Amino acid sequence: MSHSTIYDMATGYVVTDGVQSQKICDATINTARRIASERGTSVIVEDHGTMECYRFTPAGNRWRAPKWWVPAWDVDDD
Repeated sequence: MSHSTIYDMATGYVVTDGVQSQKICDATINTARRIASERGTSVIVEDHGTMECYRFTPAGNRWRAPKWWVPAWDVDDD
C-alpha cells in the first residue's frame, strides 16, 4: 500500500495528500477526476509507491504528467 498526492497543476499547491493507492487505484483516479472537474483545471497525481505522475484534466482524461513537472521525490530540500 502506498499513498498519492494531488496537486493543482496551475499553482503547484497540494490539493490533498495521503490518498491511499495501489498503482493509481480507482479511489485516487476518481478523486483526481472529481477535483479537476470541480476546479475546472488539471491536477497532477504523484503516486509515491510507484513514483509515477499523471495529469487529470477537467474532462476526465488521464495523461502522463508534463515533462516540466518535477515530482516531490526529485525536489531538493536544501
